[in-house]
Amino acid sequence: MKHSIFAALAVLTIFFGSCAGTKNTSDNKSTDLNELTGNKWQLIELNGKTIEGKLNNKMPYLEFLADESRYVATGGCNTMNGTYNFTGKNNISFKSGISTMMACDDMETDRLLAQVFVKSNNFTLIDGELSLNHGKTALAKFKKVDAENNLTGTWELDYIANASIPFNELYPNKKPFISFESGSKKVSGNGGCNNFNTTMDVQGKNIKFGPIASTRMACPGEGEPLFFQSLEKVNVQSVNDNSLTLIVGDIAIMRFQKKEAQKK
Repeated sequence: MKHSIFAALAVLTIFFGSCAGTKNTSDNKSTDLNELTGNKWQLIELNGKTIEGKLNNKMPYLEFLADESRYVATGGCNTMNGTYNFTGKNNISFKSGISTMMACDDMETDRLLAQVFVKSNNFTLIDGELSLNHGKTALAKFKKVDAENNLTGTWELDYIANASIPFNELYPNKKPFISFESGSKKVSGNGGCNNFNTTMDVQGKNIKFGPIASTRMACPGEGEPLFFQSLEKVNVQSVNDNSLTLIVGDIAIMRFQKKEAQKK
């Protein structure tokens, strides 16, 4: 009987000790981690070599998805992903997942970036520049993407969630679009019938639109009301090349394609 009591106490001691250890790991999260997971990061250096602009017409980037502890990245060709884990102050580990299998002119950057996720064991974050390191050796460097500048331009809707009829029937005459002005909080566009104006507040990947003011033409169908109602709910934005996705929580409810600027 006495041995059973001691055994039970030993199990409880191990259990609570394990819980305490887990709590300490989570307590290591800091404002640096909030910045890390709250922004998109453009690759600017790989193994000491400068990476400028786009590769294969695609910006090489890294993005952390905080809610899922997953990362998404590309070296300019294929999209790779997996999971990440913060194991202590500025310590990080990655576990690679699946990758797309496209063929591109430049495949080397993809290959080298994939190796970074295998070798990295810590990171540094200074003045908007992120470095993934092995020990004291910098393997890859990234700069924080300015979310507002990334949004600048005009985007045309090509998908919206919760519609009861096909997209082409929802907007038979004109697709809704949204325009962001460079260096401004002002937003304008068209809901498929009426022109509208609003404002936005962007903090990294988070976005919030203000009250929508629109013209008041009578418009048939449910397309425009659905567009405005969806826009008011959005709280996350994601730009990948020429595609803009607006998200509620972790559910993509609107997708836009960037329109080329009209030549004057």
